[in-house]
Amino acid sequence: MERAYVKTPLNSVLEINKIISLHYFEYVKDFKGIFEEHDFWEIVYVDFGEVEAVADGKHHILQQGQAIFHRPWELHNIYATGSFASVFIVSFDCFNQAMLFFERKILMLNNDERNLIAGILREGRLVFNEPFDIMEQTELIKKPNTVFGAEQMLKTQLEQLLISLTRSAAREGQSTSTTTRIQLLNEQHIVDTVISFLVENVYGSISLDEICMHLSFSKSYIEMLFKKATGGGVIKYFNKIKVNEAKRLISEGKYSFTQIAEMLNFSSIHYFSRIFKQHTCMTPTGYEKSVKARSLL
Repeated sequence: MERAYVKTPLNSVLEINKIISLHYFEYVKDFKGIFEEHDFWEIVYVDFGEVEAVADGKHHILQQGQAIFHRPWELHNIYATGSFASVFIVSFDCFNQAMLFFERKILMLNNDERNLIAGILREGRLVFNEPFDIMEQTELIKKPNTVFGAEQMLKTQLEQLLISLTRSAAREGQSTSTTTRIQLLNEQHIVDTVISFLVENVYGSISLDEICMHLSFSKSYIEMLFKKATGGGVIKYFNKIKVNEAKRLISEGKYSFTQIAEMLNFSSIHYFSRIFKQHTCMTPTGYEKSVKARSLL
């Protein structure tokens, strides 16, 4: 006898079928955007530094790791705050009721959500022609031969990001034991202390042993906490800080690449160039040309 299988439909609470823009901007310290409004959603995520966002007349300072959501027809703008900053921007159509949650929201992303941002940008580069730093861009042009499934990966990762952010906010609204809160605060304090120590020594050369000695914790514990919070190791993060500082120095146009490599305590210009390319997918020369081409100097 043939079994009577039942096909169960799956519901979608957030569905994105159209994307309007995908950007990754690196702003110099005196950058000023232009006011705009449009009939679609926009996410602005601060990947490095801080920026000032304006939404319907209200000014907000966004720190690294935060994202602001601009609802359709919300008048908005963005400014640098006197220092170098990098932002990721994506805009899209989504008409589900669940999007009401994101109105007037500024959210801090966790490590998984930051990885989704990276994934969206990665898949976007497989689907669309670059560059992604043209402010006046009104249309994304698809590549003639895209990687199999890249468009769907882009769509699903953006949907995952929205769902994850909604779930994260719901979890934060639930009660957490005092002991757990204290533990999380202590762990975050240790990570923040490590990051502060790295930033303070951006022009120096420090080892993981020195960091552990400074904080009086074991290497395994520090690495475990740091990977949990940032998704990577301490030294890799230190190199990222150095590269971001190098980008700022390059954008100012005052120093040669050799001088910047020496200032940031890289062992050689070749090692500096290799680390720079690992973190930016560009050589220092290519980055300098891209900044000049954007007329941001």
